[in-house]
Amino acid sequence: MRISETTPGEHPAQPTHTAEDNPFFSVEILKAALDQLADAKVTTARVTATDGRLVALAPIRPTRLGRLVPAISIWVHSLGPLGTPLLDTATLEKAAAGLIAAMDGERPARRILEFPYLPLEGHVANALRRQAAREQRPVAVLAAHQRAVLNRAGQDGNRFLDAIAPKKRKELGRQLRRLHDLGAVTIEHVTEPAPLAAALEDFFALEASGWKGKRGTALTLRPREKAFAKAAVASGDTTIHALRLDGRAVAMLVSFQSGAGAVTWKIAYDEAYARFSPGVQIMLEASTALLADPTLERIDSLAIAGHPMIDPLWPDRMSVGTLVIGPKGGGIGYEAGLSLARLELVLRPIARRFVRSVRKKAEVLKSRLRQSASAASPEG
Repeated sequence: MRISETTPGEHPAQPTHTAEDNPFFSVEILKAALDQLADAKVTTARVTATDGRLVALAPIRPTRLGRLVPAISIWVHSLGPLGTPLLDTATLEKAAAGLIAAMDGERPARRILEFPYLPLEGHVANALRRQAAREQRPVAVLAAHQRAVLNRAGQDGNRFLDAIAPKKRKELGRQLRRLHDLGAVTIEHVTEPAPLAAALEDFFALEASGWKGKRGTALTLRPREKAFAKAAVASGDTTIHALRLDGRAVAMLVSFQSGAGAVTWKIAYDEAYARFSPGVQIMLEASTALLADPTLERIDSLAIAGHPMIDPLWPDRMSVGTLVIGPKGGGIGYEAGLSLARLELVLRPIARRFVRSVRKKAEVLKSRLRQSASAASPEG
């Protein structure tokens, strides 16, 4: 096995047959991320077999476990929450060993390694655990949670609809009929380059028209994220699914596919039509369209645990979390880093609730001040 790292600005290829697919580490989308989102500390670990085949690949970056203890992590950015490294399925054990060695660098079996947003019960995670055991290294899991996914169940791509509560299905059907009453409703699944570019511009506008636009988090308001989106959509295996009313986008969803895996990446809808559940409608249409491809085995929602929209629609779950491989024999630094990381996971939701509470109180105060100013004005 030959181990190497690409430097920032280089764009690696990928293994041909991988144990698990990850659209965000496909050649085109990884290139877009490295160009637009990565900093100078991100490199790409590559492991090549003696016959020249690439058998392992993943972007990596120095980090700190618990924000204090030095470690090396698979690089996962905020727009791609899936960190499965690409490992050759025919030489899985050797590929896992090579990737761990590449991440260890000049400190074999002495570094702390992090694998964030990793499917914890998949072939890759199990291979990494086995290699850690061979090297007598401890393994821990952080932030484990259940993510909604849609697994293929036989040849019928619509079987997942049977898992949706009958009352829910009936209500969704009624809402779609009411939407048809307003005009011509069309469904699009766009895959060709020129129409994709036009559809993406529609998506940018639709997303910015809603709450993400108000908060300043819409893609079009963030130049680097917008550039990544345009490059990824243009070069990756992309579909933009659209629900339109008289030609106007009411809901849109962007999906990426790589091998047997797909992800539903971004979704947006016109809030003026919220009573018709347009986001749910386009998710159902996209799910059926994607599963029409007989080579596709799983669609990953990329959603948080307990997501109120996707969890009732998709019956399957995937355990996701951060796999941490410690140095041989563990050690004080490793244990301290884990303790700090676990403490952060406990405190983070408390801090978020506090921020939301402060923001809500500030909005109420602003509203009252505006009302007082209006009442005190001569016109009031």
